[in-house]
Amino acid sequence: MIQVIFQEFVSSSKGKDIRVFVVGGMPVVAMLRKGREGKFKANIAAGGSGEPYELNPEVEWLSAEASRLIGLDIAGVDILFDGEHFKVCEVNSAPAFKGLEKATGVNVPQQIYQYVRVRLGLFT
Repeated sequence: MIQVIFQEFVSSSKGKDIRVFVVGGMPVVAMLRKGREGKFKANIAAGGSGEPYELNPEVEWLSAEASRLIGLDIAGVDILFDGEHFKVCEVNSAPAFKGLEKATGVNVPQQIYQYVRVRLGLFT
């Protein structure tokens, strides 16, 4: 049996998306990713660029809920622009954050470290 996965093409998000980094169920930082000219994917690793993106309630809820439903404490949630709203594209269980840090200046390992300390009860 052949298994095939189809992904809807969301034209309003062609060449751009939002990467939200979630730690402990909370969105901590986001960036707007833009693909290279003529490309529909916006991955930094594929030559795209990133810039800070101010979280809004809809994007925060979508990314937190997607992470919760998948059961991930740490996730990179890719959000597509869908007209005046948004859609979840994918949830990454081992998201890269080098490009995110460069684009936003947020120290992602520090965010993860603080979360682990809280989970272990190490508050000092």
